[in-house]
Amino acid sequence: MKQKARTKEPTAKQLQQEQLLSIGSLLKQARSQRGLTLEAIEKLTLIRQTLLSALEQGKLSDLPEPIYIRALLRRYGNALGLDGEAIASQFFTRPIVNPPRSSWKDSPAAQLRPLHLYGAYVLLIMGAVSALSGLLQRTAPDMTAQPILDPAAIEQLMPTPEPVVQAPAEPEPAPKVQAKPIEVDLMLTGQSWVRVIADGTTAFEAILEQGETRSWAADKSMTIRVGNAGGVMYSFNQSEATPMGEVGMPEEKTFAPDVSMLLAE
Repeated sequence: MKQKARTKEPTAKQLQQEQLLSIGSLLKQARSQRGLTLEAIEKLTLIRQTLLSALEQGKLSDLPEPIYIRALLRRYGNALGLDGEAIASQFFTRPIVNPPRSSWKDSPAAQLRPLHLYGAYVLLIMGAVSALSGLLQRTAPDMTAQPILDPAAIEQLMPTPEPVVQAPAEPEPAPKVQAKPIEVDLMLTGQSWVRVIADGTTAFEAILEQGETRSWAADKSMTIRVGNAGGVMYSFNQSEATPMGEVGMPEEKTFAPDVSMLLAE
């Protein structure tokens, strides 16, 4: 009788691929029913069209880490009027468990080695240690044959210590002078799209990378909108740096000169 071939279980990456294909097809169908284009969804979610297309087509290789994929799915679903949290929860990762590495002692070669070889190794090591100890004893200088020096002569041979000159203390840096009533500093802990409107004019709009720092100043008002609030730290008028919001979520904040509290929109 022929034995039935065993079915190979899908890997974690294959499961993620299947989940993303199913969810992407649902999002694409919902978008088509509402008559929305990818460009319109991009304006609503601040997610680039390339990422939106990869979500709909289930292209896992064109997307970031799974945790960011879930955030993108949540924002996409909410923009379509769906339950974004429920949609994102359908995409999960299964931990990949690597098989334990076998020890050398458990290998067949280790089991087949005769015990007398281990005894020979021990004797060889002991002989090498004994020979090295004898060599060191023969080459060590005989300290008993050295003449005893007079303490006065030893003191003359010692170098005269030079007086220690203390360097003048460096002056403390002067505090930063604030040029305008509104100053905001951004420090990027992750990649994020950033737009800055100062006194009604767009002063900056681009994608900043992790590790970059930027500063802007204004007289009347300043509005800053970011695409990945968890990857942006901000400081208003030299205050302590604070995250703008959650990872993967957009956030907009407005700053005014007459109060130290920021107004979140």
